[in-house]
Amino acid sequence: MQRRSNAAGLSPRAPKRLHVEVAGELRVVTVESVDRNGSRFTVSWDATTYDVDVSRLRSGALSLIVPSAGHASYEVTCHETAPGELVLGVGGRRVRVRVTDGRRPRTVPAQAGGDHAVVAPMPGRVVRLLVEPGDTVQPGQGLAVVEAMKMENEVVSPVAGVVTEVRAAVGDSVDVGVVLVEVSTHD
Repeated sequence: MQRRSNAAGLSPRAPKRLHVEVAGELRVVTVESVDRNGSRFTVSWDATTYDVDVSRLRSGALSLIVPSAGHASYEVTCHETAPGELVLGVGGRRVRVRVTDGRRPRTVPAQAGGDHAVVAPMPGRVVRLLVEPGDTVQPGQGLAVVEAMKMENEVVSPVAGVVTEVRAAVGDSVDVGVVLVEVSTHD
């Protein structure tokens, strides 16, 4: 039996409790499907609750309409940069979000030694390279800039290490998951 999912990619069943971190602030968010089609949800955190109508656009983005906020409408893009790590595009702004179900650690420990492939978080065009092979980098340091939907998105190093390879060039068109830079950790 194949499980159906709705426009938001959630299975239409029991409420989901998610741990959502935005700008260092962690909240427990409950998302509950309230119709058979899975296009209407109740989303709540702290003392806040919204009903949200969701539909997937042809572009792959989500259209969110919030009836209780004067039918405010938002187009949201979502790109997973690592398991549980998302970059959301909302109203021309880029928001980094970490989402877990509360059962696994919020952070993934860095590997001891080895290469770390740093990938494009979304389809776009490489507009700047900020490093070259041999450069020493720190966690969070910019490695490249990818332009997507007229927004520039800096791709950062997940670890401290040395850049061993730059696989992208300025002007390259890249898809999600394409390796841009490899960083080797210090042993």
